[in-house]
Amino acid sequence: MRQPYLALAKFFCVAAMVMASSACGGGEDPGSEPDLDIERSDVGAPLQGGAGSGSCQLPDGPLSFNELKGPLENLPVDCVPSWTEAQLSDGFEAIRDTRLAELALPEQPGFPRRISWLEADNGCQDRAPAATYFLTQWGYPTPWFARVHSRVNIGLTLATENEPDGSVSWSAHVAPVVRAGGQLMVLDPAIEPDGPLPIAEWLSRFVASEVDVAVCRDHADQSGCFDAVPKVPSLPSMTDPQGLRRRLTTEWRVQELLGRDPYRSLGDCPPWADCPPEPAPNPNLPPTIRGFASDRDLLVWYPIHVIGDNFVEGLTTVRITGNDIDALAPISKINKRRILIEESYPSGVYQVTASNGAHASQTVSLTID
Repeated sequence: MRQPYLALAKFFCVAAMVMASSACGGGEDPGSEPDLDIERSDVGAPLQGGAGSGSCQLPDGPLSFNELKGPLENLPVDCVPSWTEAQLSDGFEAIRDTRLAELALPEQPGFPRRISWLEADNGCQDRAPAATYFLTQWGYPTPWFARVHSRVNIGLTLATENEPDGSVSWSAHVAPVVRAGGQLMVLDPAIEPDGPLPIAEWLSRFVASEVDVAVCRDHADQSGCFDAVPKVPSLPSMTDPQGLRRRLTTEWRVQELLGRDPYRSLGDCPPWADCPPEPAPNPNLPPTIRGFASDRDLLVWYPIHVIGDNFVEGLTTVRITGNDIDALAPISKINKRRILIEESYPSGVYQVTASNGAHASQTVSLTID
């Protein structure tokens, strides 16, 4: 029988010499800030070698996340593939910005999509392998996966402008990781679209409790970490109803909930791009209503998001009629493309009209489930 602790000892032996001594929330109160410093204790030449270079000791067979997890200072850095600074910069921009025909949705075949970085709420287990796959296809050394699991149910929280509620919470997170400039660098535009982050800074963006961390070569989620033989990177399925296609679909809906034009934000003008602003709404023209939403799903209940165009703050009104109701809806938030109505209406079918003064939209049917 293979002895996993012997494998772990060999796996971590070099790491102890190159990583500074620190702790990752061990023994602290779950609400306190863990120490995530991973600056090298030696400041000499950058680390050399990398996976396949002969300078590191790989595990002697399959190992799970639980067998390799631990505090940040114990991460085995020598086997993580090494990138140059140019590769790090160019590779990050490539996975952040490249729109890919392989990711076009069947209902929008002429609209290539980027990896779903703007759907931070879910899907990191699909984004990370997709990024690793494309980077490998483009000739970069194949990244590994930086994985973090909270020791409580929901212990990871990210504040983000790309979510209608302003934040997302997870029990685990994963992103591609490489070695550059003597430290582990994480490529995760969902966390930071401006560039790669040192792993300690990456964790500091969303860690709110005690966590376990590992770097895994072969698995982005579930219990695995290393296989006996390296896995060949592959693109997650676009036919799995809960996979990458769903992430791309919900990313589109999130843009609508945020009041963005998805053709713009998921096209050539994502939030991190330097694009001219959209034209302001025209109060002398009627609004348009394209549909309704409550969240990422198709059912509408509470709150109600009116999705459309040419909504004018302080001017546009929304009238809802049906089920003995005929009233102007109270508007909580409004921008050019979205109106938020935080009023609870009974289930049923309603007629909705938006108006800019005397300029009214077409009346659209709304079914509240």
